[in-house]
Amino acid sequence: MALAARRSLRAAGTRIDLRDVRLRRVGITLAISIGLLVLALHVPAFLPSGADLTDSSQRAYAVNIWQEAQTSLALVAIVLPWLVYALLWQGAPWGRRILLAVATAGVVGTTWLALLSAESYSALPREVAGVVDHVQGRTIWLQGGASYDLVLSDAELRSALPWLRSGIPVTLWISPRGHVGAVAEDASVWSPGS
Repeated sequence: MALAARRSLRAAGTRIDLRDVRLRRVGITLAISIGLLVLALHVPAFLPSGADLTDSSQRAYAVNIWQEAQTSLALVAIVLPWLVYALLWQGAPWGRRILLAVATAGVVGTTWLALLSAESYSALPREVAGVVDHVQGRTIWLQGGASYDLVLSDAELRSALPWLRSGIPVTLWISPRGHVGAVAEDASVWSPGS
């Protein structure tokens, strides 16, 4: 009786036989998923950037926007092995159907996000000059009401925060999705305090 209790669980009125859970295959799939995740977070840019890489500000923009693309690729890397697992290995029919549905939705969603990030990286960035109204977290508002998300690295954001404040004229390099990949002080923009 105790042995039978160890080999099965009861979930929502359905008896689950632990022999249906293939720990070795699950472990291998998990290891592949983690390996692909680490690889995706370190893959260098393999697409041509829309930014002018001879300009230091646009080069910084390209690096920061590529990090978004890497994150999107990492999300694909997490779910793709589970879709392959659901397609290749037969298990309990209900478990396979659930895993197949969740993994398919995950692959479709993360692939869409990765393509959006890749398109953003390869598009020509827009240069916007303005005066900072305020910065809150990773969002910057310019005077006139425009707001943008800052996708600067943590180190770049920390070094910019002392001068990135209300009334300071700035130049932003912005992706088509409204993400700021680079920011610089801009003396050519008139500031109310000058």
